[in-house]
Amino acid sequence: MNIRCFITIVLVSFTIAGALPAQTPRNYPYIELEGKVEEFRFIRNWRSYYWRQDCTLLVRDDAGKVHRVISREPTPWSGHRLGTTYTGLAVDWTKQPRVKIIGVQAIDRQPEEFYDLKLDAKETVTAFIIRVEGKDFYVNNWFHKWGDDTDRKMLKHYANDLPHYTVYGYYNGIAAPWDAEGKKLLEKYPDANIYHGRVVPAKNEIGYELRILHLLGRDKKTARYEVMYGDPNGVEKLDGARPSEANKK
Repeated sequence: MNIRCFITIVLVSFTIAGALPAQTPRNYPYIELEGKVEEFRFIRNWRSYYWRQDCTLLVRDDAGKVHRVISREPTPWSGHRLGTTYTGLAVDWTKQPRVKIIGVQAIDRQPEEFYDLKLDAKETVTAFIIRVEGKDFYVNNWFHKWGDDTDRKMLKHYANDLPHYTVYGYYNGIAAPWDAEGKKLLEKYPDANIYHGRVVPAKNEIGYELRILHLLGRDKKTARYEVMYGDPNGVEKLDGARPSEANKK
């Protein structure tokens, strides 16, 4: 077998298996940070075809060190928003409330930038959860590979029934295995490649498994992007009202 033939077979095999977009290996350190907010900024930004919401904080920890914290940006997909979630919690940031940040010591954004800020990845915390005085303000919902240790540690924070803790991602992007029902759905919907689910406790090596709520993907026959399993109304719509349209509301 010549090398060209071998490569063709490999590529076809990946296609049949529903290969996912290649990801650059990450090894982002897990971090939990507590302290007092010294600065907060919320940003609502029009990005080509949808509105994204972001925030950034300066947090002084109990040892006196100041940390730059940034959010992950929303994940758009075919007219839907696969996170992030702002819970609607009203916060008076001028009172410098105490916060808890759960996330990674890295810039977990593509590209690795945040508006006008000049960031050093080693000195930046990307928040996946922001809690203000014990209440959730912001939750990241998109899971991908952050590193083996971080991938596992993140699961426990999402293993609850709160509505803003559901998770999305490509099939290979979460450390928790799918539950038995989810594995059956894999066979039933071969064109899907994005899940929406909940992390639940389980008796396995990881301690958790993924319970499927929706499956999303592109139908190979129609070439349409669809919610293939689950109620489509259960996946949040993207805010795609252009600035001129939004101003009329």
